[in-house]
Amino acid sequence: MADYLESALTPEVIAELEAHLEGCEPCVAYLRTYRRTKDLTAQTERVEMPEEMTIRLRRFLLDKLLSKSDRER
Repeated sequence: MADYLESALTPEVIAELEAHLEGCEPCVAYLRTYRRTKDLTAQTERVEMPEEMTIRLRRFLLDKLLSKSDRER
């Protein structure tokens, strides 16, 4: 659906999808919900991650990556 809404599909695929949407109310309802969700999430404000959490997350991820590389040896 994201590709459809962003017009990233070929004209043929868009035409085929739109023809399907003309006769499929469940898909139309899903598309409406998808559009609404996309619009709402675009309106939300971003919140910065607290510095302490950033440090802890970075350490956690580095530990996991290092552990994985040790296991693969």
